[in-house]
Amino acid sequence: MKILKEKQEVRGKIYRVFIICFLLLISCFFSNAFAEDDVMELSKDKLINIDLLGVAFGMARVEYEQSITENSSLVFRGIFWHSTTESWRWDTYGGGFNYKRYGNKFAEGEWLAGGFDILDVYARYMGKDERGYFVFPYAEAGYSFLLKETDWVITPSVSLGNYIGNIEISNSNIPISGAGMRLSVLLSYPF
Repeated sequence: MKILKEKQEVRGKIYRVFIICFLLLISCFFSNAFAEDDVMELSKDKLINIDLLGVAFGMARVEYEQSITENSSLVFRGIFWHSTTESWRWDTYGGGFNYKRYGNKFAEGEWLAGGFDILDVYARYMGKDERGYFVFPYAEAGYSFLLKETDWVITPSVSLGNYIGNIEISNSNIPISGAGMRLSVLLSYPF
């Protein structure tokens, strides 16, 4: 019964994520708040990014992005994730970086990126605590929209990668590896 309830909760969260992403993408394409037709350029070469979608679901991700050429950048990030069920408690802290290549100019239009995150995971299962490390190499794609009359940038993106690592708790070795996906909606402040 507990497993069924946990699966329903996970399905509900996934459903909410897809609905929110769909609504945000629709609003991005049909809203005149975004500068697609107007000629606007971002005059700054650094961004602070916050993942709004991640924060809504318990995963905080803050990034520092530095332009290195007219159409590429390096991104450094910090990550925090927390999840609790009846039997489990997970706390994850980590960081990572990626190289991002824009199709046009820095912080404008479509982009592709590749990188990896390193995560330090603390798990508690039925009163027993353990710690493990995970690596998440990934590829990411997104589209950056410059908001009219401001320098703020909105960026929906999707990452596909592979989790590598395991954790041993209560005499059970739990391999956590395999394909993983991350949906993001970044709000960026340039400076």
